[in-house]
Amino acid sequence: MSQLQRLLRTTAFRAALLYACVFSLLSALGLGFIYWSTASYVEGQVDARLRLETEVLLNLYQRQSLPALLESIHRRTQEDQQRIYFYALWGPDSRALAGQLSAWPSGLDAQRTYATLHLSDVIKVRDSHKDDLVRVLVTDLPEGYRLLVGRDLHEEQAMLAHTFSITLSVVGVIFLLAMGGSMLFGQASLRRIDTVNRTAGDIIAGDLSQRIPLSGRDNEFDELGRKLNEMLNRIEQLMAGMRQVTDNVAHDLRKPLNRLRNRLEVTLLEARHEDEYRGVLEQSIQDADELLKTFNALLSIAQAEAGMKRNDWGKVDLRELVEDLADLYGAVAEDKGIQFEWHAPEDTALRLYGNRHLLAQAIGNLLDNAVKYTPDGGHIEFSAQAEHNIIRVEVADSGPGIPATDRNRVLQRFVRLDSARSQPGNGLGLSLVSAVAKLHKARL
Repeated sequence: MSQLQRLLRTTAFRAALLYACVFSLLSALGLGFIYWSTASYVEGQVDARLRLETEVLLNLYQRQSLPALLESIHRRTQEDQQRIYFYALWGPDSRALAGQLSAWPSGLDAQRTYATLHLSDVIKVRDSHKDDLVRVLVTDLPEGYRLLVGRDLHEEQAMLAHTFSITLSVVGVIFLLAMGGSMLFGQASLRRIDTVNRTAGDIIAGDLSQRIPLSGRDNEFDELGRKLNEMLNRIEQLMAGMRQVTDNVAHDLRKPLNRLRNRLEVTLLEARHEDEYRGVLEQSIQDADELLKTFNALLSIAQAEAGMKRNDWGKVDLRELVEDLADLYGAVAEDKGIQFEWHAPEDTALRLYGNRHLLAQAIGNLLDNAVKYTPDGGHIEFSAQAEHNIIRVEVADSGPGIPATDRNRVLQRFVRLDSARSQPGNGLGLSLVSAVAKLHKARL
């Protein structure tokens, strides 16, 4: 398909072309109205001159009688060598008494009649003037006389013809400019679309690092490009996360699966006592539960990072959630001899829109780490409060804590510090906390 064919098929070009046609039509109507108004004004001015000339002749007739009128018409006819005005006086017997008319024009019988005639209908002229028009005013006089005063419209016709020619030229120029603008607009849109298509092609080919270039004009194309780039960034992050999860699963779950298989295989090598079989099965079930817990944690993290469906979101009473978690983990802490204190005021500000299940998992992971790594006889403080429209949830303990240099690293999946390897775990707890915090636009 040629570049011109692609241009003609673009929506932008068609929309611009439609706008150009509509604009040209409106311009033609506007200029046509101006032309019609000008023609009406010129005709009105000619009629006013004819009326004034007729009034002068009528006053002369009424004050000085018919001979004076005949003399005035004869004198005016002789003086008007360019034949701008035409005069005729006809008697009751339909004979010409004065003026230039060779015959009375047909259809001019009513009193005070305006009409536009061809010049050849008024006087005998050469062929080159036959198309000129004459504006006439016919007035009935007493005793059956009729007076005709006319004016040649050659100058007015020339002016209106020139005006009409200019009007057509302006409409044509407007249409050509509008068409040119449509072509330019369509080509500009096509260039931007081609840029997006090339970027999309590179991404389809596997280069997820490609992004749509922005023009810097901050127009609607740049706005769309920014949104698409944000979407591509998000897709790239999710794909990188999937690759990382796949690698981590393959690496970190291979050992427990091999351990489970080896245990079962060794058990089957020789006959054993029933109690030994029971012990092996219980240990295998425990390993399977740990694997399920790991997969569930990965699923929760994936749901949180993907944004999950919002149909299971709603208003969460954080004070009620804190109380439920405090009852659960407070009992575990007391069994270890850890002092557990919690505080959450009865405040309507401790309500937010979110996913209660994920929030409970995230806060529960923080409490679980606190109970797990706080030594016997230590203390844990658990609180929630609202300040300046910001809800703050804190879990503080007297445990060893996390070094500042490792605080970002521990948020990654399957990362466990050396000091934590003495405790059971899979290295996903803080990853889930971080994902849930980002999902709820919170800061950890």
